[in-house]
Amino acid sequence: MRFPPGFVWGTATSSHQVEGGNDNNDWWDWEQGEERIRDGTRSGEACGWWAGRAEDDLAEAARRGQTAHRLSLEWSRLEPREGKWNDEAFARYTRLLDAMRELGLAAMVTLNHFTLPRWVARRGSWLDPSLSRLFARYASECARRFDDRVKWWATLNEPSVLAFMGYAGRRWPPGRGSMPAAFRALRHMARAHRGAHRAIHRVLAPASVGVVMNWPRFEASRSSLLDRAVTRAQDALFGALPLRAFQPFDWLGLNYYGRYRVRFDARAPEMLFGRHVQASSIRTDETDWGEIAPEGLEEQLVRLAHLGVPLYVTENGVSDEDDRIRPDYLVGHVAAVHRAIERGADVRGYFHWSLIDNFEWAEGWSVRFGLIAVNPHTQERRVRSKSAGIYQQICMQDSVAK
Repeated sequence: MRFPPGFVWGTATSSHQVEGGNDNNDWWDWEQGEERIRDGTRSGEACGWWAGRAEDDLAEAARRGQTAHRLSLEWSRLEPREGKWNDEAFARYTRLLDAMRELGLAAMVTLNHFTLPRWVARRGSWLDPSLSRLFARYASECARRFDDRVKWWATLNEPSVLAFMGYAGRRWPPGRGSMPAAFRALRHMARAHRGAHRAIHRVLAPASVGVVMNWPRFEASRSSLLDRAVTRAQDALFGALPLRAFQPFDWLGLNYYGRYRVRFDARAPEMLFGRHVQASSIRTDETDWGEIAPEGLEEQLVRLAHLGVPLYVTENGVSDEDDRIRPDYLVGHVAAVHRAIERGADVRGYFHWSLIDNFEWAEGWSVRFGLIAVNPHTQERRVRSKSAGIYQQICMQDSVAK
């Protein structure tokens, strides 16, 4: 397989999951509640990135042939109180972005990867109609301060997932458990994206501003009309509807983990009455992350080709502590990206999730996505040699081919 000139290979992380000590946001507060985190853990010091471990981990990524990295900024650090910017936090991110440039890692920066500052949460989180204005101001300040250190700006990460988990459902903050609240939150997130897109372009005329969507492959588990109807509904809510609502964007990120087989279930209103009935799991435990289906990634990329914007696979990975599944998973999904390109999809980069093990939201530390294993108690690192070695070969051989 040969990929187009300029194709980028990288990995992805997010601030709350790796930095540690993010004690001024809604997720930190949520973690303190009883039975909210599957394994009873907390983010705590996470992977120590804020304390200085980030540069070493990113240096390892660069040594292994990666040419880009996707990370996120923690809004609660940069604006700990409304209208009060934290110069020290901006300086820390500036040093990190400068280190990435020295390592040859182009920066894809996500402005908001699920977490909200505590002061925003107290205003109603994404149910607050004024949040779009506040988010645009935050985006403008980041663009002004970080300037050309960022190659790609992503406004929001997986808005549909957040709407389902925290507003239609109760597993994530704010835990509203209301479908109308989910649609309202999505509407406000779309407005925030559009405002941030305009704000960044006002500050940085040549900026490249996109949004990151999670869009699994949804398939009806049976041929019944009800199964097909709820499958179409879930597919529309995760993909087709947000794609319209969140335009414009200069590029689009696709997060893809697997395929869902959907069956009608009148007892599941929070899932649009569609229950997932998996034949197998891409996880090494019972949690539902979809079936392994590289062909689903190919099809989703081809479906997105009509948008006429560059596409990036911004997350793709599997939880596999023993590194038994990930090697084949990696090869299969990279091959699917290549097939999508051959079919006309303008895919310009692949970011594996994740560079390192991290705090995986409501799953805590019970899942392990990293090419590098992390012990959160000792901060010890251990490279998962099989999958990390295969990904290194992919990155470096492609670089040589270019």
